[in-house]
Amino acid sequence: MDTTPGAVSIEPPLAPETLAVHPWASAEGRSRAHRTLNAPLFLTTQWEGGDLPELADHFARDPDRGFYTRFGHPTVRLAEERIAALEGAADALLFSSGMGAISTSLLAVLRAGDHVVAHQAIFAQTIQFLEHLSASAGVRVDFVDAADPRQVAAAMRPDTRLLYLETPSNPAIDILDIQALAAIARAHGARVFVDTTFAGPLIQRPLSLGADLSLQSASKSLAGHADVLAGAVAGAVDLVADIRKMRVLTGPSLDPHASWLLLRGMQTLSLRVRTQSETAAAVARRLEASPAVSHVRYPFLPSHPGHEVARRQMALGGGMVSFAFAGGLEATRRFVSALRWIPLASSLGSVYTTLEVPEELDFATEEIGDRAASFALPPGLVRLSIGVESQADIERDIQRGLDAVAEGTGGAPHPPTSGA
Repeated sequence: MDTTPGAVSIEPPLAPETLAVHPWASAEGRSRAHRTLNAPLFLTTQWEGGDLPELADHFARDPDRGFYTRFGHPTVRLAEERIAALEGAADALLFSSGMGAISTSLLAVLRAGDHVVAHQAIFAQTIQFLEHLSASAGVRVDFVDAADPRQVAAAMRPDTRLLYLETPSNPAIDILDIQALAAIARAHGARVFVDTTFAGPLIQRPLSLGADLSLQSASKSLAGHADVLAGAVAGAVDLVADIRKMRVLTGPSLDPHASWLLLRGMQTLSLRVRTQSETAAAVARRLEASPAVSHVRYPFLPSHPGHEVARRQMALGGGMVSFAFAGGLEATRRFVSALRWIPLASSLGSVYTTLEVPEELDFATEEIGDRAASFALPPGLVRLSIGVESQADIERDIQRGLDAVAEGTGGAPHPPTSGA
């Protein structure tokens, strides 16, 4: 702050770490009566109006402050305002799941005859929803390897309305150059949506790189405790308003109690993502050093094909690692069976370290299996989500699995680590 006599004092903007903690940091003119230290939770679905004009005014101008929860809710709105502040966005919306956010946003902007270009290695249910739109709603979709901007440029057409990206992608952890790809889309008059679930706003802010909409499963790192199902989008006021109208019609509004839990979870977001990123980097290096492992993807590993882009657009490497064994799915099963305490679980991004084998879950259906084959998802790929447990404990359990794979293939196990 400039302390020169006569100088105008300019307060620096609050850091994202601060915005994540304080419910009122981004709110202007909030009534002091409602500025509780913790966000208030209103357990009601509706409000009464003093008279007909007052209720009509709430419905027309300010449903977030009290009308009917499908239209908006004060506790939900507090969480939306906090996400908008973290994303550097003009506005944000919450939904009852990540897929609720994705599907509602796509329905809000796409019409019959529109063309979509999408990265080929994205979340399995997003692929299914885009293919559903293609089959039933007349929306044409081309899946390309968006890690190669030339493929995106070649796929663009006069009727392309949307470029859909996911980076880091689920489960392959592809890294896409948001800024370069957004420039291509903008030159063709197309919007850019980016699913940033594997990163989150303290690691990556797609809007600052040229995206029109940042989407994420708020169930993951934003909430962070495996007790909330939610989705979020953030972007410009007009685009978010269109998505809000579709949310009112389709109904995937977030429950107020889930919003309150989400607000509480975001207070520790900075602490969690830093710990998870530090541990994930160490685990990725250990995996890369194992002769049993044939494939490792972590954004901040120099061996990652998108390493330079990741360093440019991500503040941290995040808590997600994917890897595969030379022995394929059978080796993966040996690895999983040898783990002592790291559980198999279907989700990610929480305080718990968990793993999933997408080949046997998300990508097990025939149509998604065929799609996975088209972009060479390694057999038996493991998607590892790092939590906040002791780094030493996580590494010991991972090493226990690696040793089981080495023994099963006739290789020499790794020397035991201390305390194993």
